[in-house]
Amino acid sequence: MVNVYDVPPGKLVERAAIRLKEMEEVSPPPEWAKFVKTAVHKEKAPTNRDWWYYRMASVLRKVYIHGPIGVARLRAEYSGKKDRGSKPYHARAGGGAIIRRIVQDLEKAGFIKTIERRGRVITPKGQKFLDNTAYEVYKELVEENKELLKY
Repeated sequence: MVNVYDVPPGKLVERAAIRLKEMEEVSPPPEWAKFVKTAVHKEKAPTNRDWWYYRMASVLRKVYIHGPIGVARLRAEYSGKKDRGSKPYHARAGGGAIIRRIVQDLEKAGFIKTIERRGRVITPKGQKFLDNTAYEVYKELVEENKELLKY
């Protein structure tokens, strides 16, 4: 049985983002998502038009791996160093409104649920979605590397 741990995270998030974009249960990004930076330490907004779905897939994967997990911990997962010129760098958390909205959308879609005073965890529906996506990625990787596996 192939699961999230068996495939490269980048390929899994990319495929999951494509599948999330096609789903009707997932609401489209808010109007302000075109203009917003993803964190205080970033200088510009994302250039990828579908960055919202990529972040949604990434958050879903992080809840799968690290759950139960809260918004504060997810903000820390997307944190970075703030460039303060000649002064030393300081850590800054990722954008909270983005993560909160994504987590709420994933809850509405039934992929994650809240455990009181613990955080969010993956539901069986969300686990099935990510495991099936991981299986697709795994099949694709095996097909690409069939020549290498002969030796």
